[in-house]
Amino acid sequence: MLTFSLFTTKVKAEDNLTLYFFWGQGCPHCVEEKAFLDDLKEEYPQIKIEDYEVYAHPENLARWQKFCQTHGVDAQGIPSLFIKDECIVGFRSRATTGKKIIALVEEKLMIGPSGQVAGEKTEQERQFTIGKIFSLALVDAINPCALAVLLLMLTAILAYNPGNKKEILKAGLAFIAAVLMMYLFYGLVIIRFFQLIKVLGGVRLWLYRGLGVIAIILGILEIKDFLFYKPGGLATEMPISLRPKVKKIINGVTSPRGAFGIGLFVTLFLLPCTIGPYLITGGLLSYLNIWQTLPWLVFYNIIFVLPMLAVTLFCFLGLATVTDIEKWKVKNIKIIHLLAGVIISGLGLAILLGWV
Repeated sequence: MLTFSLFTTKVKAEDNLTLYFFWGQGCPHCVEEKAFLDDLKEEYPQIKIEDYEVYAHPENLARWQKFCQTHGVDAQGIPSLFIKDECIVGFRSRATTGKKIIALVEEKLMIGPSGQVAGEKTEQERQFTIGKIFSLALVDAINPCALAVLLLMLTAILAYNPGNKKEILKAGLAFIAAVLMMYLFYGLVIIRFFQLIKVLGGVRLWLYRGLGVIAIILGILEIKDFLFYKPGGLATEMPISLRPKVKKIINGVTSPRGAFGIGLFVTLFLLPCTIGPYLITGGLLSYLNIWQTLPWLVFYNIIFVLPMLAVTLFCFLGLATVTDIEKWKVKNIKIIHLLAGVIISGLGLAILLGWV
């Protein structure tokens, strides 16, 4: 298990929490809140929900009035939800009242900013392992898309500085640094997007399953490229239509400074073929607060750029030429797609089956 500093200080937590829900037959807001609470129960198995219909059951009406009296609130309307010493009357929507209910539940369960329930094995601990993040990063790392762009850039540098290996090294490292910076930024944007949509009740469970489905689909597309390879495969390689534009941009690179600038810009063209595994990673990391995601994003992106770093060092040390590496890529591209497909589809299946 990877032990980045993801978690907050432990305190003693409630083993479970009972919510008392009073509702009435025919009340539309009651129906909406009842559905929300059903989803909430799936997300937080520590909670128990006792519901009482008050219109047709006088004994439940009396119970509700007693609860209101005990909690110091007026018995004015339903739905009414009692969470320990708190009472929430009415239900506007999942995004407003629902968000307030989730906050109260997490407070009473003593769930910290990272989502940790003190004294229990956390959701993050169950979901985040070095193997899972490494697998997703590896699929991105062996994607021929990023490697092809780097080779184009090194070829342009060589054409302008023939035989100057130091320029190769500087330009390669500058390009890699730019890609690393931009992908860290994209990762934070993806994570924030998932965090914003999770304010809707019940989204966490379905989001996790959805990420598993996406992983399986991406894996199938990768395996399809092994069986029936065609350049520019959907979601697996850079679209053919973008390649002439990228080549034209990169051919203008003549220095390490230019390589850094191109690296910042060209990541936009890399996204269509590298975004899949990164989206899945962002969805998984969205359970953490934004600062706690940084070590994971750094780890992911270091794995992502390792092949580019290896190519740069091989060329600098004279172990291989740009042409040699390009020939190797072309020869093995179907195998690369097969490896990526097996890894990411296997991970997606494991997510759906609850193995990880």
